[in-house]
Amino acid sequence: MLIRLGAWPATGQGKHLRLTQERRGSRDRVGLDRVREMNTMSLRSKWKLPIIWCASLLMISPAPVQAIEPAAKPAISAQSSPQAEAQPSPVVQDYEPRPALWLLEDADTKIYILGTIHVLPPGFRWRSPAIDRVIERADELVLETYQEGEDDVPPEAPGLFALETPRPILDRVPADKRDALAKVIEAGPLPIEAYAGLRTWAAALMIGMAGILEGYGVDDPDDAPGVEERLEADFEAAGKPIGQIEDPVDVLKSLNALPEETQLELLLSSVDEAGADPAPQASEDHDIWAQGRAEALADSLEDLPPALFDALVRRRNAAWTEWLAQRLEKPGTMLLAVGAGHLAGPSSVQKMLEARGLPVKRVD
Repeated sequence: MLIRLGAWPATGQGKHLRLTQERRGSRDRVGLDRVREMNTMSLRSKWKLPIIWCASLLMISPAPVQAIEPAAKPAISAQSSPQAEAQPSPVVQDYEPRPALWLLEDADTKIYILGTIHVLPPGFRWRSPAIDRVIERADELVLETYQEGEDDVPPEAPGLFALETPRPILDRVPADKRDALAKVIEAGPLPIEAYAGLRTWAAALMIGMAGILEGYGVDDPDDAPGVEERLEADFEAAGKPIGQIEDPVDVLKSLNALPEETQLELLLSSVDEAGADPAPQASEDHDIWAQGRAEALADSLEDLPPALFDALVRRRNAAWTEWLAQRLEKPGTMLLAVGAGHLAGPSSVQKMLEARGLPVKRVD
């Protein structure tokens, strides 16, 4: 749910890790050989950094998977793997998309604010005439974070996903949840041993992303591009600058500071969502967003643990509000595209701006 609504930090938006069908078929190989195999994954110049950083951790730190040495399972061929036959789920939209768009302005500055979904099903329509006009008019695009190339990964980032002492993922959950967690991981792209070296919140992210892709009927994140990837392509093609509003490393550090019980709650929630049919809820969220019913998205965030909501939403919104207030001092027209979850509810960026005497109006 956090990933779908864009409340999860989309560090390096539009950046993907490609896991080919052949390598997905051999996912059951474990131990150091499996980690070395990850080095042969096909990489694009554009990544979704939360995934690449987790993968980078596994590449540079073999200790987590060496800590457990079960017998290796036989490789499953791509021809026999059910995942190899995944087909995109059909998208049904009986409406013209009109995602919510806001404007913050003064005498010489216009800042358009667009809520985004970081991962969308193939073929999902979200562009509107208003968004196209803003893309044409804007001098600059600002995302939550922006990565120019595959080498533009903060050196400290991979370590922020790592536990100091690897711990089997099944040992972290209650006994009655272990079978469900094991089944979810078994259906995913990584062997269960690989999760031993990940922090609990990072494991939840990996499981959540895999569940979303499965719900879309795709194996490859490249087949489910979000709004940011499309916007990046438009602005790069036009030669317009792209910037970022926050430091992703700071966000990851705040996640590491979460109590373990909060991280565990997030993990169990990801397992529950992955174990259910994710398609109906995901489709509902996408349609609500694409129809511009922004406030309706706030309902999906109300049940977040307070510590998680504070780290992922409230504190980041407060920092972005300060950034926007200062950005008004620079003349020009800018498009800010951030997760839709940040633009809904009483702690939204708009509410915080209005509390500072900076009115924001809908312009979609």
